[in-house]
Amino acid sequence: MYYIKRLTLISKDGTISDVDLKAGLNIIYGESNTGKSLIVDCLDYLYGAKEHRFDQKLNLKQIGLTIDVDGKSVSLTREIDSNFIEVSSTCPYIESGKYNANNGKKPIYIVWLRLMKIEDDVRIIKTLAGKTQKLTFRTFCHLFLIDEDRAINKNSVLSTGTGKSKRVDTNVLSALLYLATSNNYLPDKEGKDAPTRKARKEAVQKFVDRSMAKLADQKLSELMNLSKETPVELQKSIDSIINEIGNAEGILEESLKRSMELSTQITEIDAEINESRVLFNRNKTLATQYASDIKRLTFIAEGDIYGEDIPKLDRCPFCNGELPKEQNDSCIDAAIAEVAKIEVHVKDLESVQRSLESELKQLNTDKQALVEERRQVEMSIRREVQPQISMLKDKLASYTTALNQYKAQEMIEKFSNVLLSELKVTEEEESDELQINIPQLFNQTFTAMIETELQKLLKECNYKNYTGSRFDKSDYDVVVNGHLKKSQGKGFRAFLNTLVAIAIQNCLFTYGLHIPRIFVVDSPILSLKEKEDHIGEEHMSETMKVGLFNYMVNHQPDKQIIIIENEIPNIDYGNANLIQFTKDENIGRYGLIIGYRE
Repeated sequence: MYYIKRLTLISKDGTISDVDLKAGLNIIYGESNTGKSLIVDCLDYLYGAKEHRFDQKLNLKQIGLTIDVDGKSVSLTREIDSNFIEVSSTCPYIESGKYNANNGKKPIYIVWLRLMKIEDDVRIIKTLAGKTQKLTFRTFCHLFLIDEDRAINKNSVLSTGTGKSKRVDTNVLSALLYLATSNNYLPDKEGKDAPTRKARKEAVQKFVDRSMAKLADQKLSELMNLSKETPVELQKSIDSIINEIGNAEGILEESLKRSMELSTQITEIDAEINESRVLFNRNKTLATQYASDIKRLTFIAEGDIYGEDIPKLDRCPFCNGELPKEQNDSCIDAAIAEVAKIEVHVKDLESVQRSLESELKQLNTDKQALVEERRQVEMSIRREVQPQISMLKDKLASYTTALNQYKAQEMIEKFSNVLLSELKVTEEEESDELQINIPQLFNQTFTAMIETELQKLLKECNYKNYTGSRFDKSDYDVVVNGHLKKSQGKGFRAFLNTLVAIAIQNCLFTYGLHIPRIFVVDSPILSLKEKEDHIGEEHMSETMKVGLFNYMVNHQPDKQIIIIENEIPNIDYGNANLIQFTKDENIGRYGLIIGYRE
């Protein structure tokens, strides 16, 4: 197992920008113009591209990769505008030193081929006329490193170009055949002697025997686990369960929506209760003030009443002079009038308090009813709806596994026939003039497997209104629901191109001898839209997006997947490595290159 552990970019000012990756699923997402697509350009450059696509404003000096190879380390560094790549390796079958980025002496593709257990000097058929070329990593790497332009391309992902007239080259088909079988199908043009031809035939015989034995064991294993139900019955059960899951998820969605509505209502009632309590307490304080005022006025009036009984002096007790007459107005009437006013206010206040008490009581009653309803809804979700969905998904997984076992049987039979045909061709080689029809051989080897894999992928990824699909032998591309891929919008083309590439990788992963374990795609769902016929407007297709990303999450063992997107669906990503570029100075990582701003 090998995977990219780190991508490093070094700017001319010495700034180092690292992106740490891991085996399995890596998702790099965020705002546009943050450097996400630059990652694809960096990988392409270290895969041996002749020229880079880096903007001069980026001020890049060097890029590098650190690759983990079964715990050993292989590092690649390339200066910008350099034709050489420095390799530092602790892996025993990869030498350290300076490699040519292109096809000169000691080319870099040797490193990438050796990671896939491919010898350095393998030749493959290049043209239908039988011309040959060296097998390089760049012969087929475009299948597993898909930039945004190629993702939306109308041509097959097997095609190396993006123009209208670009067809799938013979060397690409030859390369995939070699990855699958380790056979380059070259005729004996060198006039090899009989012992050499015999040795070659024996080698092919051993390969076929080993492969057939492996397939036989796999077939026996699959047979032991085959369901008693027929494939048709299993498919009906699967369709029925999918409908049940849809209904259950609809109930779950409605229940969650109701729970949120109840929570909102409870919050609103809490606000009303708090407001009423504040008013009640204010009124209580005011009532206390009114009582204090009445007590004070009563005290004053009583003082006046008792004061009238005290004898008043007409003359001074010291000089016996006549004392002046004092104006002695009584405040009893005024105090009584004020007390009467306050008592009216007190009665009004008591009425308001009784009303508030009644209102508070009703609000608390309403709140308790809502809390209880929410409790019942949430209990239903936990005890009924979610367990039902989980049970249905388990049943779906069981039926799907059973159906896949039947399909695996069919695929094993087809691949066995291919191996036997290959052996027959080898045994019948009699002249140096023998030519191999590579397209025909590719279709015999791959078409049925790719078709089967695509059918599984399209269903699992929730392709809109899916009824059926096939892999076209002439265009080397998928046809879904009777529609050619090139006739679809760019969003659907990106989705389908991604699935075709995944299908090919899955076929190699299951049956191939040399497996490309790194898969990179830029913007597989960015432009994905569906058209509503009744209004002619477009809206985002969440079901297909969720389906694709769920598939990525659930199928990542023993390989590395790197997805680059702007926005990603809201799902459980498990142990996936999520890297977000925020384009915000205050939140997370702004972009790929540290310190760079547009």
